[in-house]
Amino acid sequence: MDFKNILTYCGKLGANNDRTWFHNNHGEYDVARKEFLAFLDMFRFQLSEEASDIGKSIMYMEPREWMYRVARDMRFHKNGPPYNPAFRAYIAADRKSWLPIGYFLRICPGSSCFGTGLWCDTTAKMNNIRKYISLHYDEFSDALKEGNMQIGGEKLKTIPRGFSADDPAAEYIKHKSWDMIFFIPDEDIGSFEDFSELLMQYVKRMEPMRKFLLKAANYVDNKRPEFEW
Repeated sequence: MDFKNILTYCGKLGANNDRTWFHNNHGEYDVARKEFLAFLDMFRFQLSEEASDIGKSIMYMEPREWMYRVARDMRFHKNGPPYNPAFRAYIAADRKSWLPIGYFLRICPGSSCFGTGLWCDTTAKMNNIRKYISLHYDEFSDALKEGNMQIGGEKLKTIPRGFSADDPAAEYIKHKSWDMIFFIPDEDIGSFEDFSELLMQYVKRMEPMRKFLLKAANYVDNKRPEFEW
């Protein structure tokens, strides 16, 4: 098995992004989908060796539970193409929520990527994450150094209210999300075995920060009202 069918199909769908072509070529989609699900099914075992908390939570799940639909929700893309020409999955116990924190995989010609991170939907949640980073900045910095990582994500231009611009963690406190993403060129997507080995190299680098962010997500500042994720 390899990713040729997946990449080829995504390229065709990107060039022929309409319902007629999709339905006339549904057999090719089924083949590519089976290849993608087969990879996810195999990759879970390797992932669990480095991320045991994820491994325990997904071991008895069906890989299709992690996979996103290729059809776009046209309520939010009224004038756009009907399909997302990519195979995507969020490998976690709950694909519809960013908690517990898992790993995201996207396979698409020219825009494949793999990563993890923490995204919040309210300011209260963001501020709890920011407070935790401020209180444990040494641990945060160590996790970055251990993985030789950089944090990306949307951020504010100025320090949010309630935090100090002199805080050593100020640049990370400005963030509204905290993510780590590796973009993967097509030539690095070969056999399933080689590709899973590449992803595991990324996992080993991201795990220290993913675990830190997971603790930050579970932190409750006693000076603030408690909330539920």
